[in-house]
Amino acid sequence: MGAFTTWRELWSMSVGFDPPMTHFSSVTSAVLIYLLVLLLCYVLYQLSKTFLPGFIQEYVLDFFKTLAFCTYCFGHGVVRNAHGHLGYILCMVPLNTASVLIFNLGDGTPLTVWAKYLRGHIPTWKFVIKVSAQIVAGFCAWELGHFILGLDFHPSFADKLGQKANCNSDLRIAAIAGFFLEGTGVAYDFWMNQQTLSKNRALDIALKFTNTALVVCIGVRMTGMYIHPAMVTGRTIGCGDTPILSHLLVYWAGPFVGIFVGLKASQIYSLPFNKDTPDKEYKKGDDSLGTKKKNVISGKVRQRKVKKDETT
Repeated sequence: MGAFTTWRELWSMSVGFDPPMTHFSSVTSAVLIYLLVLLLCYVLYQLSKTFLPGFIQEYVLDFFKTLAFCTYCFGHGVVRNAHGHLGYILCMVPLNTASVLIFNLGDGTPLTVWAKYLRGHIPTWKFVIKVSAQIVAGFCAWELGHFILGLDFHPSFADKLGQKANCNSDLRIAAIAGFFLEGTGVAYDFWMNQQTLSKNRALDIALKFTNTALVVCIGVRMTGMYIHPAMVTGRTIGCGDTPILSHLLVYWAGPFVGIFVGLKASQIYSLPFNKDTPDKEYKKGDDSLGTKKKNVISGKVRQRKVKKDETT
């Protein structure tokens, strides 16, 4: 494994004898990735909450929250390759649900920051700083993920490390088609997240992540369907033969337009069984928006005009 110290070497140094196995199963390897990332980011997240001054704390919390969500995809890939979409969903939904509840402050995706900006909750300068911190987190997640791969939990990790210098783009369709696909997926996912699917907060979040996972499964073979601009930029910008402008069009412009469309749709239409609750936030890597729902007539398009300055 080259310069990396594998888990077997760490085991031998710790207990004085070789481990009883050389590698773990796909699911176990993915769970180990999840736990290492969650533990590292949570410790640093809590230390930041405790010791950092308020003027910088918000952006550091954004960084570590985004770092966690962006690095989880290394485990998702292992599970998906071995057990397909079902394995991915069964791992992704509980992991992300728990993470949203644990990382209860800060924003974990630029899409949440963009939604706040569109609603007028944050000024332009704060939008730029928060998204910049998240982009840095996306690149750091790429390095952290490969560091964990170096622990060699699974036989496939060696090949993934060997491919690091020759990264590939996940855009397998025309850029304009990718723009509409990513934008449509984000618009639908954001609109669904504005609904209340259960009075139980954890169940409500889990159901919404299940919806997100299904959206990802539909588009993963065409664009990767990341629904997370910072994550995909950290992983694939400049990779393969995808021009940087095409990358920005598909993975930034598409989702940003999708948030705008989803926001407008959520203002005029709600599911028939939607229940009114005080918490409404875009949960994809974030649980801190805390916006109030508009007075929407469930099951049909509202007839009266919505004032432009009314918050959602």
